[in-house]
Amino acid sequence: MRRTFTFQFHITEDCNQRCKHCYIFKKENYTPLESTNLTDMAFILDNCLEMSSKYSLIPFFTITGGDPLLNPDIWSFLELLKKHNIKFAILGNPFLLNNKTCKVLKNLGCEAYQLSLDGLKKTHDFIRSEGSFEKTIEAINLLNQNDIETYVMSTISSYNIDDIPK
Repeated sequence: MRRTFTFQFHITEDCNQRCKHCYIFKKENYTPLESTNLTDMAFILDNCLEMSSKYSLIPFFTITGGDPLLNPDIWSFLELLKKHNIKFAILGNPFLLNNKTCKVLKNLGCEAYQLSLDGLKKTHDFIRSEGSFEKTIEAINLLNQNDIETYVMSTISSYNIDDIPK
């Protein structure tokens, strides 16, 4: 039986939120945002496929960023994954998810999507961005309707420690 090997692939720093805890947008650490282009993504994919073949592993990709859907080459990369019959998960934001996008993701092999909830509505929106809580709940429902497993992650900090048990 072949084992699965998960590759976590950070493909962009671009993001449509400015979370209070994010290291990318801290003024003292700020550098220009970068995204991996399709040529480099294909090169990395080829290396992962070679390693997987050598060790009889089934590759699985967890694609992250910023928000991976903001990478201009994301759809072409996901097509490459589908061409190689590689399933994947995305760790992203809810803002670009709609029913059509979820259907396309499912068709391309998306098995799971991770979203963040960092507290109750007021706290979550303070940490992430106004309207993020409601959009996240909406996105969870859309993902579930499209048979994409949903994971919820929380970044615990002094901003939300009191909300987490609730």
